[in-house]
Amino acid sequence: MTIPELLTAMAILAFVVTGILVLFVGGLNATTGMNARFQAQQDARLALSSLRYEVGFACTLPPPAANQTSVQLLLPDANTQACSGSTNYVAWCADSANLAQPFGLYRQTGSATPVPCSAGTGVKKAGSLNTNLVFSTTCTTGTRPQLTVSLPVNANLGTATRPYTLADTITARNASICP
Repeated sequence: MTIPELLTAMAILAFVVTGILVLFVGGLNATTGMNARFQAQQDARLALSSLRYEVGFACTLPPPAANQTSVQLLLPDANTQACSGSTNYVAWCADSANLAQPFGLYRQTGSATPVPCSAGTGVKKAGSLNTNLVFSTTCTTGTRPQLTVSLPVNANLGTATRPYTLADTITARNASICP
C-alpha cells in the first residue's frame, strides 16, 4: 500500500466515523430530552393526584377567583375526621425563586391561615411549569365549591415544543354547599 492510498482510506474512514458519531450524539440528546419531559410529566401527574386527594377532603376552598397562584385548604382533623376545630391548613402554590419560568408546584403545611407558600418554604411536588397561574376556584349556587387546576409542563423551555397540560376540576366534598 502506498501513502496516498493509506491517506485516502483514512479520510474515508474518518468521514464515515464522523457521520456515525453525529447520529449517536443526536440520539443521545433526543433520549436525554425525552427523559426530562417524561420525568416532568410524571412529577406533575403525582402532584395532581395528591392535590385531588387533599381538595376532595378539604373543608374549605378560597372564594371564587380565576388565575390564582396559590390555594389555601383546611383539611379535617386527623383524629376526629371533623372539620370543626381542625387546624390542618395546607397551601399549594406555583412559584419560582426568581419569579420567572420555569415555575414549580409547592406544598406547605401550617396550623393557621394563611399558610405562607413559596419556592423558599414549600416542598416541591412538580417542576417545569410554563406559568404560575394554575388555580381557579368556582362556586355555583346549590353545588359544592370546585378547584380547577391546569398544569402546563414543558421540561425543554428553550425549544418550540408544546407544553404537556394536565388539567382537572376537583370538588371539595367536605365543603359547605354554595349559597
